Amino acid sequence: MKKNYIAFEHFCKRSILLCLFPLCFSAYGQQKAIDSTFIILKKHMKEDSVRVNALIYLSYLYQTNNLKNSEYYAKEALQMSNKVNNDLLICAALYQLGIVYTWERKTTEALSTYFRQHEIALKINAGYWLQKAYIGIGYVYEMESEWGKALGYTLQALHYAEKSSNPSDKASAYNHLGAEYIGLKNDKLAEDFLRKAGILFKQVNNLDQLGDAEISLAKVFASRGSYDSAEYHFKYALSLFTQLDEPYQITDVYQQMGDMYIERGMYKKAKEYFTKTILTYDKNDVSEADYALAVLGLGMVAWGEKNYDAASKIFHEEFTKIKKAGITEPQLTYLTYMAKVDSALGNYKEALEHMQNYALLYDSVYNEGKTKATLRMLVEFDVQRKEKENEQLKLQNNLQQQQMTIFAVTGIALLIAGTFLALLYKQKNAALISVKEMQHATEVKKNELAVINTVKDKLISMIAHDVRSPLTSLQNTLYLTRQKILEEEEFGRLSRMLDHDIRHLITMLDNTLLWAREQIHSVNVNKAPFDLHFLAEDVKALYNHSIEDKNLKVHNLIQPSTEVVSDKEIIHAVLRNLLSNAIKFTKPGARIEIKSEQKSGSMLVTVKDHGAGISKDILDKIDKKEFISTRGTNNEKGTGLGLMFSFDLLSKLGETLDIKTEQGRGTAVTFSIHKQDLPQS
Repeated sequence: MKKNYIAFEHFCKRSILLCLFPLCFSAYGQQKAIDSTFIILKKHMKEDSVRVNALIYLSYLYQTNNLKNSEYYAKEALQMSNKVNNDLLICAALYQLGIVYTWERKTTEALSTYFRQHEIALKINAGYWLQKAYIGIGYVYEMESEWGKALGYTLQALHYAEKSSNPSDKASAYNHLGAEYIGLKNDKLAEDFLRKAGILFKQVNNLDQLGDAEISLAKVFASRGSYDSAEYHFKYALSLFTQLDEPYQITDVYQQMGDMYIERGMYKKAKEYFTKTILTYDKNDVSEADYALAVLGLGMVAWGEKNYDAASKIFHEEFTKIKKAGITEPQLTYLTYMAKVDSALGNYKEALEHMQNYALLYDSVYNEGKTKATLRMLVEFDVQRKEKENEQLKLQNNLQQQQMTIFAVTGIALLIAGTFLALLYKQKNAALISVKEMQHATEVKKNELAVINTVKDKLISMIAHDVRSPLTSLQNTLYLTRQKILEEEEFGRLSRMLDHDIRHLITMLDNTLLWAREQIHSVNVNKAPFDLHFLAEDVKALYNHSIEDKNLKVHNLIQPSTEVVSDKEIIHAVLRNLLSNAIKFTKPGARIEIKSEQKSGSMLVTVKDHGAGISKDILDKIDKKEFISTRGTNNEKGTGLGLMFSFDLLSKLGETLDIKTEQGRGTAVTFSIHKQDLPQS
């Protein structure tokens, strides 16, 4: 088995691992390799392991020019490796499929595939494939700019890479760590790891990856403002790619050097390198979008030199090409430049259109990013769930082994001497009780996990619904302010709206976090005497700002020194939510009353408003304890948590809550403080 594993690992290092590096076949050489691999498939129709390796290699060969074919052959390899039930082949096929998904930017599918590879590699203790799984997972998070997560997984890959005898494994991990520390703005650690990677790439004569490491080093020095050092590393990378005759890598360096000189305001040098990019593209086949990006660099030069007519012509002609190609980030950048140049030329209507398109595109990108992040989070939750299930299975196996041991010992003891029967019987019963207790503990943990997952789903839903809007409004307002697009009057109006939104957001977060805590951990009831009148005054003071904004008349009709015995914090939270709802749904200038009365020995506390009332549909939803979020009379937002939270809290005290409402005439919400909790005279 060990011999077969070493041979298989050698095959992987010779072929599949090349997927980590840019493919450099000529078109003729690549087609020849594809034809040869198909011949191998035909010759070995009954040798499944050979066919799996050939299919993986075919997928690798198609990566540069036909990702659809590449994905197809990777899936075929995975299907066949599952058929032969060979875990090493499954790991190899999963790794290749993960790479293809990554190239296709299907990050959720890539993450799921790498996690499955990790699960199998962990089961068979295959350190080599664990390392590759961690590298793949880390790179997926790199692509989505989740630098912290990327770093965590790459460091786990490094743990295995440093045990490897192949310097390329360590070099690859160091190179990824360098890129991730650049993303985390830690240029010192980024430089350290990139230099380590460069030394190892030189050692194995991997000039292509050495060139990539040099580009990353150039970015490190550019971020520090050390532009001479950055230029040195860019030019070193340029010499390596020229030596390897890789025109696309060369143009990438030219493009990045042009961008660096734009940042420095050295427009003549920037123009020189953007021109070199275009000339190099002219000698090679290149996509229209890539060519357009190089030409757009000349537009930025014209903008910097205040040649607005030339800049406008370039931006408007080339922008359509990158838009057609669906390249998002450059679209956002150049929409901003187009707005600036049109504004400089006095074309204010066109400038406004560009900014509106920018806002729409940004919102689309934001939503897509959030959707992907949610899907990645669900993949992680699924992995964590499986890990929990595996732990439970291990626990059950241990329990079964304990039972078998007990039965064996009991049988032997019975054969040896009957005098020990009573003692052994006692031990067996004790062990069975222990088993049941452990099974019960396992079930409790499963139930707790289910509650936490339910709360998590609801929290994600509520926060995605209510938090994003005010934050997006705040971000857009700040952007418009920085760009000096807003006038003072508009800024004042927007700032007042934002103030309302943020105050709502704070209240919503308080309720949401209290509700989540109450769902996961039982609230401890602490009953003590307190003055109900002063409590109502305290709650009223919390909403003075909102009361003044709507010119409401809020009357606390509870008599001073009205003492009750209950949990003061719970009653405070309930009264706070009821008054907040009353303010929200009462028209400006109207009246709200807080009053109490004793009835059958219980204290009944009522918050009555003269507002919009509650419709039958909403009342039905409240009865079903569904989340409701409606707008108030001044378009105030709500989370739908207030009444549900109040119901739950009062149930902890054994109290009731009753709603009486009439649409258009108002609502009275009454809750009780039980008579046995009233102080005795």
